[in-house]
Amino acid sequence: MVLVIIAVAVIAALAAHLIARQAFDKEIEAAFAGVGAADPVAVDRDSLPPLVRAFAERNTAGHPDTPLEARLTQAAEMKLKPDAAWTKVPARQAIGIGAPAFVWDASATMAPLVGVRVIDAYVGGEGRLKVRLFGSLPMATAVGPEATYGELFRYLAEIAWAPHAILGNPALRWRRIDGKTVEVASDTPDGRTARVRLIFDTGGDIVAIEADDRPHEEGGKPVRQPWRGTFGDYRDFDGIRIPTRASVSWITDAGPYTYFRGEVIGYSVVGTE
Repeated sequence: MVLVIIAVAVIAALAAHLIARQAFDKEIEAAFAGVGAADPVAVDRDSLPPLVRAFAERNTAGHPDTPLEARLTQAAEMKLKPDAAWTKVPARQAIGIGAPAFVWDASATMAPLVGVRVIDAYVGGEGRLKVRLFGSLPMATAVGPEATYGELFRYLAEIAWAPHAILGNPALRWRRIDGKTVEVASDTPDGRTARVRLIFDTGGDIVAIEADDRPHEEGGKPVRQPWRGTFGDYRDFDGIRIPTRASVSWITDAGPYTYFRGEVIGYSVVGTE
């Protein structure tokens, strides 16, 4: 009788795991389906700062038709803490062209037979970060207005991976700061403005990003910290030129904490205007 009870409990737990994992899979796929929901609208190119216009036109010259979204695959690594070892996180990502939207879907092996799946997203004006052990058990969840605000920063910072959005996303606002720096900004549905500075090299490529107060969770509490990133190794993918290497850091009281570094190993676009 005891063995029967144990067997039933194991089967029930396995069924619950499978149901939860399938639900998470469906949530991720639904998010991907929403990335390209907004049709691009051609912006007034004369209103763009010259650095930004030149960057967008040069890097989309081989693919002048405006797509609905960009898709990329990454060979990436992350650190969960400044003193932690790097963990491989192969990922796929979609970035919206007509409106701020992205989904980043990554997997990691934290220990032998211990897998984790992560979704980081901003879709339909809502941001979310969810981490699931074995794809089903919640390890971390960030949703709500603060998560939405923080994820909008990421969309703006990664505009170099979706250069068509510069020409087709009317939700973006631009301001020249100096000869090598331009600010890009956009608003959340509740009216908060995310601002990211794009830094260009002498050749006109975006090579770094900066934000003064990107929100995120630390120790379960919301905090805001300076945030930095780098881009490099630009390459052409079927007429679209993007950076293939990137790193991202928080600027803490103890110094920079680089928590992400990765390489784009595949790139394509979906749909046309």
